[in-house]
Amino acid sequence: MVITSISAISSERFICCPPRPCRVTDGSPDPQQDEEILFWTWFFERLTLALSPISKARATVMAGPLGGLVETAGQLSDDVSDAIRIGVQRTAELTYSAILRTPGTVVIILLLVSAIVGRDALDFEQQINGDVEIYLPDGANSTELLNEVREQWSTDIVILYIQTNNAAKGSESGSENITDVEILSQISWIEGDDNNKGNGVLKQGLDFNKEDRGSLACSAPDSGCDGVVWVLSPAQIIKEANSTDYRFSCAVEKYGIPGSDGSCAISSMNPNEGYSIPQGDGAQERVDRYVEDAGALISNFVRDTNGDGIWDTGVVIMGISFDMANTDITDRYDKKDGWVKDHKAFISHAGNLLESATVDECEICTRYYENAVWTMDPERLDVIPQRRAVTVTGLTPVLHDVSDEIYDQLVDVMLPVSLLLVALTMLILHRSWKVIVICGLPIAMSLAITFGSTVILDIELTPMIISAGPILVGLGVDYALHLTNRIEENRNEILRGSPSDAEPEPFEPLVSLTATVRSAMTTGNAIFLSALTTIIGFSVLTWPQLVPIRPMRTVGVTLLLGISSTFFLSMLMVPALIELLRYRKGESTDFIKARNKDVARRNRLQKERADKPESKIPGDDVVTANDVFGTILGINSVLFFILVTSLISGTLLFLSSRVSLFAPLTTGGSLILGFTIATTITFSLIEEIWESIGRVPLNSWILVILVSGIFTAVGIDWFKEELGKDITGASDEVPPGLESYEALREYSIVFEGGQTNMFIVDATERGRQNDTAPIRDLPILDAIEVMQVMKIDNVANTTTISLVDILKAVHVDLEVENLQLYDQSLWELIHDECWDESTNPVRPDCWIYSVSSREDMVNIAFDTLSPEVRSMLMNADQGQGETKTLVYVNQPYINLGVAGGLRETIDGHLDGDGCSGPLRCYSLGIDGVANSLLTGGLPVSLDINKGIHDAQSDTTIATMGILLLAMTVLFRSPRLALFTMTAVGVVVLWQPILMKGGAVNVNVFTAMIGTLVFGIGVDDSIHIIDRIKEERESPAGIHLSVSRTGHTIFETTATTCAGLSAGLFVSVPGLQNFFVLMMLLLVFALLASSILLPSMIVAYHSLSHAFRGSVGTWQDFHESGSLGESSVMDAVVID
Repeated sequence: MVITSISAISSERFICCPPRPCRVTDGSPDPQQDEEILFWTWFFERLTLALSPISKARATVMAGPLGGLVETAGQLSDDVSDAIRIGVQRTAELTYSAILRTPGTVVIILLLVSAIVGRDALDFEQQINGDVEIYLPDGANSTELLNEVREQWSTDIVILYIQTNNAAKGSESGSENITDVEILSQISWIEGDDNNKGNGVLKQGLDFNKEDRGSLACSAPDSGCDGVVWVLSPAQIIKEANSTDYRFSCAVEKYGIPGSDGSCAISSMNPNEGYSIPQGDGAQERVDRYVEDAGALISNFVRDTNGDGIWDTGVVIMGISFDMANTDITDRYDKKDGWVKDHKAFISHAGNLLESATVDECEICTRYYENAVWTMDPERLDVIPQRRAVTVTGLTPVLHDVSDEIYDQLVDVMLPVSLLLVALTMLILHRSWKVIVICGLPIAMSLAITFGSTVILDIELTPMIISAGPILVGLGVDYALHLTNRIEENRNEILRGSPSDAEPEPFEPLVSLTATVRSAMTTGNAIFLSALTTIIGFSVLTWPQLVPIRPMRTVGVTLLLGISSTFFLSMLMVPALIELLRYRKGESTDFIKARNKDVARRNRLQKERADKPESKIPGDDVVTANDVFGTILGINSVLFFILVTSLISGTLLFLSSRVSLFAPLTTGGSLILGFTIATTITFSLIEEIWESIGRVPLNSWILVILVSGIFTAVGIDWFKEELGKDITGASDEVPPGLESYEALREYSIVFEGGQTNMFIVDATERGRQNDTAPIRDLPILDAIEVMQVMKIDNVANTTTISLVDILKAVHVDLEVENLQLYDQSLWELIHDECWDESTNPVRPDCWIYSVSSREDMVNIAFDTLSPEVRSMLMNADQGQGETKTLVYVNQPYINLGVAGGLRETIDGHLDGDGCSGPLRCYSLGIDGVANSLLTGGLPVSLDINKGIHDAQSDTTIATMGILLLAMTVLFRSPRLALFTMTAVGVVVLWQPILMKGGAVNVNVFTAMIGTLVFGIGVDDSIHIIDRIKEERESPAGIHLSVSRTGHTIFETTATTCAGLSAGLFVSVPGLQNFFVLMMLLLVFALLASSILLPSMIVAYHSLSHAFRGSVGTWQDFHESGSLGESSVMDAVVID
């Protein structure tokens, strides 16, 4: 049998041989096979021989009952799938027929629904919770311990950072000392003392009620609570010392004088009875003596920052109530709940107190320093705001300030800039304002519905919501663009397929309906799969079992709402808007139209060959740079790209120094944004470039897989190193210029503190011993001292404060008729050896001790402490006296790698011989006395760090597994599902390379990147796979899928990156790095889906072809003419 010619097919040619051995020739002499072909033929023959037993076994199984069952199940699945497809197609026809008949009505109805749901969208600020506790990881020991502490003490800290004029530089510098009576009196006025008690809500100080014990006692409104549980400060220590003699004398009357009625009549004669700073003659001398007696305790709260011997910087540390609802602070207005009292209200209350103070009441309250102070970082003077003499700071105020700043940046900067950049990108790509409306309107409506729903459904949000806005904008445009492009492609095919003498109008009802239904059944199916897999992927972020950090879960909830609404709005709104606006995709003008010279030249040469088949075309084998890259405006496209990038980047840099909106743009950010826009412009003008890209998987699949494998191997090698880094709290992770943050940062450096930790000592089981309340028992106090002095205080960067320290710091100076009875600390008093020698006739100095006992003196010592101190260190008496005490452990903000070792060391001291639970350790060695492990700032930070890393790995693995299973079912092909997930998975493995190159730190944002990239990147791969399934897995089908769908994926990637590039305009460098990392990973996802994924399919078929022992290759793109565009050569098939 001889076939002398094959009819020409426009773009695809296949040469079919009969089942018997055959030889294919183009009429030229048989080419001699080279050694490489012979080697691979031999290799695959041997491999096929080795695999033949497996093939035979498989054939045997499939020929048996099991094979019949599989075949029946497959047929049933196909029948069900066909029935569903028919039903879906009929539904689509009816739905879109109704939409296209009245597109205006559909648009109006959807706009009204969006307006109703989204009317409160801008009020979503009220859903943002900036409190510290939202960051506590679920189930962590530190969280359980912190909740135990919160029951009767305070875990929320507010700090007043105070600097006298001695801390200032230049002309403002003075000689004020924190312990000057005048300065101490003003600090005391802020705190509240006996001198300003009852002067109104603001004028009586922040801690006007010394006995309210915070939330425990404030169970009803108007109970006189101030919201402050305890205060530690230089002024508080002086007030404590100044009033100690009175309370000591009163306690002596109560315990030591028979017949005393407890009215403290004798003690009231003490001139220093009040809880206030000494005043009048000799006041400074008394203060200086109190400072000397306090010793190391007061040094925790004052510093000399310039080395001149004057304490110029001090702090007031306040523990505030968890629940402020029943306090007497000034309330604030909340749009959701009306007038409320909470931590944010307390911070505002403190600020109002400072601002309302007069010069006579508190001059330092309203003082500002024009010049820098000694504690400011010289390298950060450009971002540090003007310094107040008294600054409200602490972790609680900082978190609220960060939350407010992030909301402002999201609403005022990121969303508007994101929408603007996306609109600009769509205009560049489609050269029509209509596409901005078609794709932009569903996005705006989706954002309104998403954020409006959070208000209506009362969904709690966190500051991390800033990452969701640009992601929703970018993804929303993707769906709309895919559908818009496919409708346009189908419309063009319908018009081209119509007879030339009866070509219909582009928007005839039948044409529009057919184009739309075809798009819904093809690309619409891919969009549905993309949305479904994205929802499945993002849903992993909402699982408490995998994500113990609530802020990460709130991002997942928001993204789920946004993706769902975006999908439905895109599928309904886009066809209606296209029909309403009569949209047709614009084309480049002849002046700027780019040509891929390779395609143009090839077409010309092929035409000349057809005319002169025997002649050689001059210059046929000459390839220039323009042949490869094409030209734009008559110049090489690469040069055009470089010029446009330089122009745009330079313009952005110029604007960043002159326009406030562009001020956050760094040099790197300007270059990245310029590169993004220039790439979009260049690719939009080179219309045939995707024809060339479509050939890459066919021509160079080995090289693509090899390069991808090398990058993946490097990423795996660096994965643990980069993603295992501890989270940081560096200054580039918060908005610059926050007064509260800058003060807290200085406090951590100057005082080597900032993280307040604690552990609990519980003597409830021990009960009352030695006629004292359980926790007052002297053996317990001695055991606490040993734990502090001999163990924990010896841990690096660690200091402690406990009852022991307070008892050592409080001195008693008691005189009766000029006879000094005592002049020693309370700790020395209760440990005085005279208690054991009071009846010794040779120790007359101890005889006075016989009127009391050591046990009574212990009670006297504890009653000498003010209610303020007792509420800070002991729980309330609930029947058997105080049973628990806190030991505070202070540490600076240090690297978590170092901090982890410190925590292990401290917990090693605290766990003794082992713990039955985080609250039940027995390291003190006293029966019935338990202690807890460490909790507070450091353990919580470490547990958050662990939670973030666990979530980072667990969510990525879970997302990969769930998406693999979902796509196996949706594609009905484990092979295609595996290829799809591999293409996306390698992008996640490339993340460490980018993090190392860009110096990106690990934080709560980067922990979500794996899931986000899977959720977003899998969309691109799904569209490619869906189109390949539609066009069939052939060389021509793969080429067509990549060239057509790849172009649309590029557009969606460009718009998504444009939306994310709004992150370059935020003033938080850490967030900028996050968005840059996301943009680069999405570009890699584009390359992986459009090049690597098809290359894997080509590799699969090529290797399968070889395994089957077939001669030649599965596809010979250059020589077989399988995808050539020239006229078909003659072929001879010889039987």
